[in-house]
Amino acid sequence: MIVRLLFALSIILICQFAYSQNASSTSTQTAPDLSSIDEKQIELTWPIPEPVDFVCPFKNSIDYEPGEISCGFITVPENREDPDTRMIRLHFVKIAATGEEEEYRSDPVIYLTGGPGVGVNTYVKRLKDHDLLKQRDLYILEHRGIGASGNFCPFYGAYQRDLVHAKDLEEAQRNAADVTRNCFEAARDAGVDLSAYNTVENARDVQALRQALGFEKWNVWGISYGSHLGQMLVLQDPEGIQALVIDAIVPNDLTDLMRIGRWVNLVLENMFATCADTDVCEGLEQRFDAVLDKMRGKPVRVTLEDTELFPQKEMLVDASVLPYAVFMMAYEQDSHPAMPAVLQSLVKYFETDNQNFYKVFAESMGETDGISVSQGMSQAIRCNDGYTHASANVIKEDLAENPRFANMIRTETGAKYAANMCEESGLAPRDRSDYRFVETDIPTLIVNGSWDPVTPAVLARYIAPGFSNGRYIEVPYAGHGPTRSMSECAGPVLNAFFDNPNPNNVDASCLEKGVGVPDYLEFVPTPAPILFASLASDAPKSFLIPGLWFGLPTLVLLLSLVLLPANFVLRRFASESIAEPVYLKRLRLIGFLTTVSGLGFIALVAFGLYAASEVSEIAVIAGLHPYAWLAPWLAILTGLFGLYEIYDIAQHRMAGKRRPRRSQLGLCLVGIAGLALSLFAIVYDLSVF
Repeated sequence: MIVRLLFALSIILICQFAYSQNASSTSTQTAPDLSSIDEKQIELTWPIPEPVDFVCPFKNSIDYEPGEISCGFITVPENREDPDTRMIRLHFVKIAATGEEEEYRSDPVIYLTGGPGVGVNTYVKRLKDHDLLKQRDLYILEHRGIGASGNFCPFYGAYQRDLVHAKDLEEAQRNAADVTRNCFEAARDAGVDLSAYNTVENARDVQALRQALGFEKWNVWGISYGSHLGQMLVLQDPEGIQALVIDAIVPNDLTDLMRIGRWVNLVLENMFATCADTDVCEGLEQRFDAVLDKMRGKPVRVTLEDTELFPQKEMLVDASVLPYAVFMMAYEQDSHPAMPAVLQSLVKYFETDNQNFYKVFAESMGETDGISVSQGMSQAIRCNDGYTHASANVIKEDLAENPRFANMIRTETGAKYAANMCEESGLAPRDRSDYRFVETDIPTLIVNGSWDPVTPAVLARYIAPGFSNGRYIEVPYAGHGPTRSMSECAGPVLNAFFDNPNPNNVDASCLEKGVGVPDYLEFVPTPAPILFASLASDAPKSFLIPGLWFGLPTLVLLLSLVLLPANFVLRRFASESIAEPVYLKRLRLIGFLTTVSGLGFIALVAFGLYAASEVSEIAVIAGLHPYAWLAPWLAILTGLFGLYEIYDIAQHRMAGKRRPRRSQLGLCLVGIAGLALSLFAIVYDLSVF
């Protein structure tokens, strides 16, 4: 699990913050003759596609009953501005309303996904239980170039692995751009028209799906990149929108979006300002900045054995993981309480030069699966829409504004190299008039979490004036996409708005109330998760000694938990009284206390890790959830009980009290097991020492 959670962070380092079944096929349909049609009207001349049902590609990975979720595809032109374009198939999903029949509304909702490039599976898993579904069907279109809609670079990053290695940040950016260049070249050789992978065409695809399904109008709900797509849909298909909800706002003209240093710094400022009076944040900001200064331009070189993933047998790790870990956790408000504790642990790993952490993080960069993002499509959108160029245009000013991230997040040269790669690959930004500021009277709710890290609230306030029939709702302390994460609140709000699309008459008080200031958690710090994750690369050999050390005492204590109470019951209810020495009764009691404290320690450690992962997978880095505060003390108590048990038995045997031998032997094993478990906890940093 540690490797998986660090993988999410390492992807950011490799791709330099890229905005977290190849079913693409060529149809035999003949394109219409469009030679005499004005270019801006081309999309209106294509025939309405016929939806075709097929078995959902995630059938075996998401639990649902027939009728609850269904899938289909439509066939659309790849490039509606090219009369000779090929036809491609797009995958869509319908999640049926779950409420009572009398609550059902016939006007559905189309959900516009984020990323760009995130596969539909992620959204189906998360949205199938959303409260919006109590009244309305929900459709999700898997955008062109993603998953079952034709992922044209399914093995992105899995070849030319030499590019995963870089001697510094600038080279890492250049290598990431070259990985994208290779993807583009392979896609073009396969017949993909990369210029067609942009938000304008995505909006036209959404319009085509609406027409294919036979809806004159529908309600539109978009989050993150989906908010950008929602604004584009206003420009491309305004007649098809009954009401619009956009959340986690990406301005259509991308204004200020790519000032990543500013937004990372804002996340840190929010956290430090609200946890200043807590023990978990005492001195944390100063230590954080000290580590950044110490590591700036001095990455740690980690030697690795897997030459298939790491041809150069090494990776470089730098302190950029510190701000990005907090940045990633800020996405979900449920993770906010663990942010300072995670940062505390990461700072300590760098302060103490923890080689296990460096190894685990470096190895996580070798992961080639586990994230359902179609990177090819994502990078094509970034080039064609102008994200990459916007980043290059603002980076100098952004870094000057946020000097704590100098040589840490991005470099000016690397950003310009990526922008040039787009142009050299034929993916220069489209005409900016296509991405103009949106002005509309369509009924609209504009929602943004005030603690949204990647699309901060200032961007929502920027676009709000363009919606004359709109209402801006800022959700206090919420992260990225509160209309998705706050289901019980947002579901009724959205349904009420879609019932009566008058933004100012909707009771959105639960959104306006927000989620409250984070109640920061003081975790039980332990490097044990990182330590065991570092052993995983050599498993099972590396787990032989710790496995036996932990497993055998645990087995003995489990047997003791059964046998000691059973012995007590049998003696108590025996038909004839069985005489037993007083000292043996005491030994049995100490043995029982050893058993209970030892198994309690194990249970609390397991629960502490589980509870931490429920806050956030990344939170496991910080150690055990505060609920498990007693675990390290129980580890010591188990050892003390076990040691006393061994000592007491030895004393009585030396005094000639050698019977009953089997009882003494069994209790001695319990004592040894307790002592061994306590020593395991001390050696592997799970005790108070």
